[in-house]
Amino acid sequence: MIEDSLHREILEDHARNPRFDDDLPVHTHQAEFHSLKTGNTCTIRINVQDGLIEGIGLEVQGSALANAGASLLFSEIIEFRVDQVKDLISNLGRVLEFDESPDLPGDLVVYHSIKRFPERHDCALLAWRALTKALPF
Repeated sequence: MIEDSLHREILEDHARNPRFDDDLPVHTHQAEFHSLKTGNTCTIRINVQDGLIEGIGLEVQGSALANAGASLLFSEIIEFRVDQVKDLISNLGRVLEFDESPDLPGDLVVYHSIKRFPERHDCALLAWRALTKALPF
């Protein structure tokens, strides 16, 4: 399947070359999520100004997929409004938990392939779960 091949390439690229910084000295929100299932951990720092995400710092200790998921998060939500991120998280849940097909922006389309592997959802959602703890939804 061409789509799966492309999705795999995207995930491998994000895992090998993560697009996030591990520190954000000036931030307004912070949280850590530790997966009891996998042992992976993500710490996220976010700078929100007037409802706009202006900066994200991530520290990920986990699998290649956990790092790829964090890189995808960073790449897609920087300069999003908090309400847009809330909708995006809802759409990700609809894809993975309910097998629905809402549109996902940019490289997040890979989650349509990840949905077939429920044992990997925990890794793919690690940074998103930290984000959900950090932001005031």
